[in-house]
Amino acid sequence: MSTSPRSQNNHPPAFWLFPVGVVLAMGASMLPGQWPLYMVLALSTAVLGLPHGSLDTAVATRYLHLDNPLRMMMFLGGYMLLAALVLGLWWLAPNAALAAFLLYSAVHFGDDVANRLGRIGGVGYGLWIIGLPVALQPTQVTPILEMLGADQAVTIVATGPWVLAMGGLILATSLALRPERSVSDWRDPLLLAVTAALLHPLAYFIAYWCFLHSPRHLEIAARDLGLYGWRERLRAVAPTTLATYALALAAVPFLIGLPSDAVLMRVIFIGLAALTVPHMILELIASPRRSE
Repeated sequence: MSTSPRSQNNHPPAFWLFPVGVVLAMGASMLPGQWPLYMVLALSTAVLGLPHGSLDTAVATRYLHLDNPLRMMMFLGGYMLLAALVLGLWWLAPNAALAAFLLYSAVHFGDDVANRLGRIGGVGYGLWIIGLPVALQPTQVTPILEMLGADQAVTIVATGPWVLAMGGLILATSLALRPERSVSDWRDPLLLAVTAALLHPLAYFIAYWCFLHSPRHLEIAARDLGLYGWRERLRAVAPTTLATYALALAAVPFLIGLPSDAVLMRVIFIGLAALTVPHMILELIASPRRSE
């Protein structure tokens, strides 16, 4: 695997960016009404969130050996087909699709720490992250899930305390038993607990996904690809990111008739659900090959 010339003892950018995100999310939560928070959510997702998956084509080119146009077209076709299948499932069975999204998001988030806390510890970390807002802010999470099309949101939310307790137990055990844990492995869950308890769930999402998970994942993927400068990284992520923006805008006409806040929530979260599945599958294939 490629390594940065920078000392490995230095903290990555996400270590410092995350507290900044917490403060920004706090400020957005203090503004009157919901729309300032929605705007910060949309901008943070567009600028910091989406680009972390935009290196998937470069990752696939290296580890799936996409050395000719036909293979590249097959990869892109398969990637979009998987995303379309998720959208189709959400259309037919929104409750099942939402529950599945929350579960596979927990597994995906756990990848951030799995190399230090182990696969099981990573799942505990992911369950903790997903469970916090659901368990601590159920009355605010429920209408968000309903905007995503779920008519069994109350049932899904009722599982929050159990998910949080299970995740917390697994995470605490892993932190106690794993000597290779880093400062962020215990600092971040504590900061997230405070953020989830005090702020709106969307502010919590901004702080975690846009200012911690996405920058951290982008940093790891970029270093692995030998992209150390920001100009190199911007050039690498720009085409796919811009294409994703175009697809998101193209989806809006199909949601006409819904309240504007529901349109925004569906474009962001259902869109992320659709893109996360092929992203996870690619990472599942590429990760073992990085150590070869």
